[in-house]
Amino acid sequence: MIIKSKSYKHIGACKTLVSYLLRESERDEGFVLTRFIKGKNPSQEQIVHAFEENEKYRLTKRKNSVRVYMEILSFHKDNAKDLTNEKLQKIARKYISLRSNLSIAFATVHRNEKDHVHLHILLSGTEYKTGKSVRISRDDFKNKVKVPAEQYVRRYFPELEKSAIDHNKNLLSKKKS
Repeated sequence: MIIKSKSYKHIGACKTLVSYLLRESERDEGFVLTRFIKGKNPSQEQIVHAFEENEKYRLTKRKNSVRVYMEILSFHKDNAKDLTNEKLQKIARKYISLRSNLSIAFATVHRNEKDHVHLHILLSGTEYKTGKSVRISRDDFKNKVKVPAEQYVRRYFPELEKSAIDHNKNLLSKKKS
C-alpha cells in the first residue's frame, strides 16, 4: 500500500479536512473510526471541536505549528474486492497505533474516488490532553510506521499482495538501473 502523510498548519484546516472526508459521495458503504472523540456517531462539528480543544493543550506554541496530519493509505485497484470494512478498520487501527497512539484520530474509507480504495486518517498535531507534539522524522516515519504497517498487512492479509510495496528499497539504486 502506498502511504502518504500531509501536514496542515492553518487554523481552519481541520474543519475543511473533516468536511472533505465526510462527503457522502465518497463514503458509500464505508465507516467512520474515531479515537479520543466522544460519542458513538459524532457529527462533523463534534469531530472538529475535539481537534480544536486538544490544540489548546499544546506545550510549545508557534505560529507555524502543525495542527493536523492527514495520512492516506492507498491500495491497488485489483484489491478493491478484497477490502472489507472489517479489514480496513483493522489496518486503520494498526496504522494509528504505529503512527501516533496518543493522538486524536479520525479515519474513513473512500471507495469511489479515483479507481482504488483508500483510507484517510486525520491525526491531531499533539497527543491527547498532553500537548506534546507528535512530529516524527522521515527515518522514524519509514522505519517505525511505513515498514511495520506494510509487514502487518502482508502477514494478516496476504490476499492484498498487489498492494504490497517494499519500503526498504533504495530509490537511488532503482534509478541507476
